Amino acid sequence: MIRNIRLEKKITINEVAQRTGLTASFISQFERGLTQASIASMQKIAQAIGIRMSDLFNEETELTMETADLLVAKGPSNPIVVRKAERKTMIYPEPEKTVKYLLTGLDGKFEVIYTLVEPGGGSGGLYSHESDEECLVVLKGSMEVNVGGKIYVLEEGDAITFSSRIPHGWQNIGAETAELIWVIAPPTF
Repeated sequence: MIRNIRLEKKITINEVAQRTGLTASFISQFERGLTQASIASMQKIAQAIGIRMSDLFNEETELTMETADLLVAKGPSNPIVVRKAERKTMIYPEPEKTVKYLLTGLDGKFEVIYTLVEPGGGSGGLYSHESDEECLVVLKGSMEVNVGGKIYVLEEGDAITFSSRIPHGWQNIGAETAELIWVIAPPTF
């Protein structure tokens, strides 16, 4: 899928490598399904080829985004209802050990993501993206958040807000599955 998008946009693997700081070999292997990429690496690749991260998910990849029949109405005065059983789901296998549930539609001014992170799971490194701001709220568990090289340890009930353009990463440092709410504006997924 990534290869098709990249070729359609006439972007070479070497250009993606240069834009992301990843090796051309790694990008080639990832495109062919021979290796997995961290959330940080996928975010860099998506930015390099000019797509949203959710565009990297389809039914044919190990990282899946289930299709949902969201009730999305046009116009700011109409509500968007996302039923629990209809949430878009993004599953990140090892090493992230993360499942994300999109609680909002894709066309709003912000996105809200409910996230479950297994012990030891995380972003797989630092990354940044073109959103203006994001807020992480820890509903359950303990998270270590790195924003611009500074480490913050968040416990249940804690929140952190920062610019999405600052390199950041996160990891569950607790012994239980962490439950998180992310609010990101404007949306990047």
